[in-house]
Amino acid sequence: MKFTRHKYTIAQERGTALTKAGHYTLTSKDIVKEGVSFVIVNGAYKLTLPAAAYELKGVSVLVHCNNGSGKVAVVAGFGGGGGNYDTVTPGAYCTVEFYCNGSYWYALSDAVGAS
Repeated sequence: MKFTRHKYTIAQERGTALTKAGHYTLTSKDIVKEGVSFVIVNGAYKLTLPAAAYELKGVSVLVHCNNGSGKVAVVAGFGGGGGNYDTVTPGAYCTVEFYCNGSYWYALSDAVGAS
C-alpha cells in the first residue's frame, strides 16, 4: 500500500480518521494495517507517534489539535531543525503533517513549537 497525503474530508471518507479526547499512542498497526492518516486531538492531551521504522518510511500522518494545549510526542525524538525534541505543540486549531523517513519523524509545519 502506498501512502499519500490526505485532506481532512478524504481521510474521513476513507474511514482513516481518529478523534481522541484523551492521551493516545498511535501504533504502526494503526497506520499500516488500519490506514490511519488523520488524528484529531480534542483537548490538552498527548498523541504519541510510533517509533520511526522502515515499515513507516514515506508515511505522513496529519494531526489536528483543537486547542493550543495538545501535544504530539515520539519516544526517539523528532529529526531535523538542528535538534531532536521528544514533544512538539501544534498551534491552536492547526493541522500539522508528521512525515516519517524510516529513521525519524518530521513536523512539516511552521505552526509547531518544541516543548
